[in-house]
Amino acid sequence: MTAAATTAGTAQAPAGAASTRVTRIAPSGAPVDLTHPVAFGEYRWYGNTRFTGPRTARQFFLAPAGEHRAIPAQVLPGAREHRQPMRGFDAIVYEAPDRSDSALVLAGPHHEATTWFGGPAPDVAGLTALLSTFRFTDSEQGAALTPVSDLLVQQGDVALIGQSDRSTLLVRRSVDMLPTLPDWAGFALPGGELWRAGRVLGEQAAALVADTPHQWRYLLAGDTAAMDLVLLGPESGLPRTDMAEQQVVEALTALTARWAA
Repeated sequence: MTAAATTAGTAQAPAGAASTRVTRIAPSGAPVDLTHPVAFGEYRWYGNTRFTGPRTARQFFLAPAGEHRAIPAQVLPGAREHRQPMRGFDAIVYEAPDRSDSALVLAGPHHEATTWFGGPAPDVAGLTALLSTFRFTDSEQGAALTPVSDLLVQQGDVALIGQSDRSTLLVRRSVDMLPTLPDWAGFALPGGELWRAGRVLGEQAAALVADTPHQWRYLLAGDTAAMDLVLLGPESGLPRTDMAEQQVVEALTALTARWAA
């Protein structure tokens, strides 16, 4: 926040501020308790995680069930499909007709996890080895994708991503986001310390959001979780928010997260 804001003391949540409480499962399997203001929209939850190890470097994107249908319909038209039933989910491989790209989808009843190969799909032995490396567990509250053995494969870059028609909310462990936070003290809110940072936008998009809350990223870091909020507006083809910046800060007093160990 501005220097003036950081010296203004601790803001308290407005009495009766409308908010939603949810518990989501992070891709690492950790429960995350969240309270977010209704003013920022109703979120659909996504996730991201990365795995590294000997002969392993793979990123997975988690999404609500069914989104993988866009792969053969739009991303890789005419893709070949191979489906392998697993315990609790299906492993689906899509490969472009010219084998220029391919993807693996772990499709559960509530969520799915997708990784891209950037080339031909692995053969049967390669797919079997890959599937034996990870454990995918789906539930209504979220899906966990974890290494079978953390001695061989390390998991990192774990994030929950909330997407609504008004905003995008990124949630990570505080310790993971610490290197990207400012060195100076933020504005104290019930959910942690608040900073704002400029968004990286093209010249035309930056002009559309100048002098509005849409030009900022709002960073809120608490003891266990840190959040990065962007309000969507004209740069995304959406109307401007009717909230002034002070109203955004007041809404942020209702934003909290606790990431379980």
